[in-house]
Amino acid sequence: MKLLNVYRSEPADDVKKLVDIVSDGCETNSFDLNVEAPDYDKLVDMVTDADKTICWW
Repeated sequence: MKLLNVYRSEPADDVKKLVDIVSDGCETNSFDLNVEAPDYDKLVDMVTDADKTICWW
């Protein structure tokens, strides 16, 4: 299963632990929204390619 983790902000330690738990056994990729100019076209492509997407605040 392909899993995409989307981060709105820098993940805290507890979020990192949760990401490790839900990502176990998955092919993972991540996308950061907390940059100056996120590439939303790339994000759309990544979401459509993933089986599951999780947004982390």
